Amino acid sequence: MSEIQPILLSIQPWDAEKGTSVYYTYTGSKQAMDNELVVTDTTNGEIVYTFSYSSFERVHHLPPREFINGKIYKAKIRVKLSDGTYSPYSNEVEFRTFKTPVLDIISIDGEGFVYNQDVTFQANYTQANGELVKTYRFSLYDENEDLILNYPIRTPSVASVLSETITGLERGKGYFIECLIETVNGVVWTHREKFIPMYIVPSANGLIQTVNDHDEGVIRITTNLKQITGTQVKGTPQVDNDGNDSNNYNYIDDEWIVIPKERPIIFQGLGMSKASDFVMKLWCKNIPNGTKFAEVSPPENTGIAIQFWKYDNKIVAVKEFSGVASRYRSNIVTIPSGAEFMVYAKVVEHRIDLSLKIL
Repeated sequence: MSEIQPILLSIQPWDAEKGTSVYYTYTGSKQAMDNELVVTDTTNGEIVYTFSYSSFERVHHLPPREFINGKIYKAKIRVKLSDGTYSPYSNEVEFRTFKTPVLDIISIDGEGFVYNQDVTFQANYTQANGELVKTYRFSLYDENEDLILNYPIRTPSVASVLSETITGLERGKGYFIECLIETVNGVVWTHREKFIPMYIVPSANGLIQTVNDHDEGVIRITTNLKQITGTQVKGTPQVDNDGNDSNNYNYIDDEWIVIPKERPIIFQGLGMSKASDFVMKLWCKNIPNGTKFAEVSPPENTGIAIQFWKYDNKIVAVKEFSGVASRYRSNIVTIPSGAEFMVYAKVVEHRIDLSLKIL
């Protein structure tokens, strides 16, 4: 009769706060009643987990909060036979633990809408143990969550910002957008959100003009196309006096960024050198009164920047040029402490229209 020899299968990275299941197989004809898993910390060789698990299935369930995220471990397993003896230990398998990543698709507003036919969807990625994204892929689904299209697998140019441009969205139709990431150590995670395009006109529209040519006996048709882009932008932190990027903001729940009064978020490179007209939305909460919380600036500090200030019952946009300041006030709405609110800004021919809405 051949000897039992367990074989521990590969263990994918997992969140130590949630637990996981470890699988194995073995050769030989004897019946195994129990299995004993031994896990050691690779940094010091200490045994951090040993437990006998009773099951006829070839699995060992690891409970949550037995390990520490961000570490590397080695595991081996042996089985207890029906006669009470133990098999030799299996091969050792190395595995890592990581806190579950957070993916947030920021291109969809709080009501589940996007406002263009062509939208650059942007997903912000964070991971508490500093695990970096190796590749990512966006997928588009219909309202029944049936796949429409898998977009190419991409490598992020900025580690925490993942984007894909989706074109040809139909107005009023429901969709799901999904982002799948794989990290450098093999962590795979997906996030899916529903959205509805609600635009007034398509991203490309035309104005047709007709002219009656009496001399030629024809009607001449002229079409002027207008392109409306729906590209989202990401705010960048202010640069320190020494020229370093002060990207050391604090976050709440991996979602809200805490903006110190002396370092507002600055949006740059919005293409305002090409056209003065644009619209933007800012989703805010817990901003102290009398604080400049955002600034919109053309590329490379050309043109006039727009500052956004928050007061107890209004938002004020300020533009300064040659020592002269112009101010634009939103509607008057009392902002309750801790309330979330949306600031809508519309700039037409350098005039600013502000609207404040409590969410």
